[in-house]
Amino acid sequence: MPEVKVYRSGALIARSESAPGVTILKHLSDAGIFLDAPCGGRGRCGKCLVRLSPDGAETRACQTSITGDMDVYIPGEMEMEIAGDDAAAKGATVAADEPLGVAVDIGTTTVVAHLTSLRTGIRAATASGVNAQRPYGADVISRIQYCASNGHEQLTALIRGQLRDLITRACADAGADPRGIEYISIAGNTIMEHLAAGLSPVGMGVAPFRPLSLFGDETPVWDDLGVAHGATVYFAPAISSYVGGDITAGMLSAGLEDTEGPCVYIDIGTNGEIAMKLGERYLCCATAAGPAFEGAEISMGMAAVPGAVNHVVWEDGAVKYTTIGGAPAEGLCGSGLLDALALLVRQGAVDETGRLLPREETSGAISEYLESRDGKNIFRLARGCKVYMDYADVRKLQLAKSAIAAGIQTLLTHAGIDEGGVRAFVLAGGFGSFMDKDSAAAIGLFPKIFLPATRAVGNTAGEGAALALRSAEARATLGAMRERCEYIELSTSSVFNEQFVEQMMF
Repeated sequence: MPEVKVYRSGALIARSESAPGVTILKHLSDAGIFLDAPCGGRGRCGKCLVRLSPDGAETRACQTSITGDMDVYIPGEMEMEIAGDDAAAKGATVAADEPLGVAVDIGTTTVVAHLTSLRTGIRAATASGVNAQRPYGADVISRIQYCASNGHEQLTALIRGQLRDLITRACADAGADPRGIEYISIAGNTIMEHLAAGLSPVGMGVAPFRPLSLFGDETPVWDDLGVAHGATVYFAPAISSYVGGDITAGMLSAGLEDTEGPCVYIDIGTNGEIAMKLGERYLCCATAAGPAFEGAEISMGMAAVPGAVNHVVWEDGAVKYTTIGGAPAEGLCGSGLLDALALLVRQGAVDETGRLLPREETSGAISEYLESRDGKNIFRLARGCKVYMDYADVRKLQLAKSAIAAGIQTLLTHAGIDEGGVRAFVLAGGFGSFMDKDSAAAIGLFPKIFLPATRAVGNTAGEGAALALRSAEARATLGAMRERCEYIELSTSSVFNEQFVEQMMF
């Protein structure tokens, strides 16, 4: 059996044997070593780059098989900027006999766990990380496809193992014993909740897109989580295959039950889940926005880690940008991509059809940032800067924004109101927390008339899970909210199809 040694930042971090013919990506994933692979190892994104010697050429881990003893050099650990990660007093201690609970937000990209006193509601510690399933794809469709071919057991084991590790870390920070944890409340999209519960999500990937469960119930916690014997786990209720418990929990946390409306709530990620509050009822839908707003499958896209360009502005006749951590620019994360596209639209470098213009067809200072690379038009952030966007990136972002905008318009049509009738527009989730609202409106992600009524509420899914953690009343409210939700299937909606084409224009 070939031996594989794995190095990070020059240090040996793992050594193990591998069956010949296994890809490096699969070997690393099976060994619990994270390597970003937004396309799920299908060879499309080119992000899972490793070296086979300290100074060797980069190769794609998903396309390189292990044929003999091998040294593998991987990038530094991903330290992602995670919404909700700072929502606790780090290292707060709890009494030895304190009954404890954990509120968990299982996102497709990140996972956040809040250790909480069940008696006082005080949050003792928070632990978070990149979802351990990410090497199997940046979006839920990629993970459903993996499960269809390989079964769901591997992804279930990964998320359960990650929850155990996060609980252990949070308890260590608070000086608590994990065996004091009596209750766990989980909010996630329907696919993530299925995998955590040990259920196959495959039925949600093919028509008629039926989940095995819509949750909203309590069950005994699974074995080997390391918490109290007889502990209970609760999953927030989902509305459909693609509007999950993260949305019901988020709407509860954002106060939609106390909002008269009409109010629009949106969580933008690889899917764009949208809900509209109308009196006592809700209209809901989900759009397949794809992973573009999270930096996946974009030429220079990347997660929100140090070195990612997170904001881009046009100031004093020039492009100015910032990066996470002030590190040298390595790529663009979602908020940076949104800003860059808005800048190009405002400066006339992207026309109304979404075409990135060549330098000779533009005027003004923006033309200095446009060039040709391998015969394709690109926008470079600065002379000598390696970070750029090309025409294909603009098109992927255009498709994603059109899907979100068309979803909003479809709900407005079903509600029988126009854009001016919306009294509150609520942006939830990590992307909603970090993106520039003016940039989003400039590209048409949502109507500009919404701007005065717009508020970003951050990690509402995690906060909703925390409300459900301690309160039977909150759990009952979540169940009642689901009963008042009407799901609009966009794939068969003529309104959505018409609006998708219309919203493509800038």
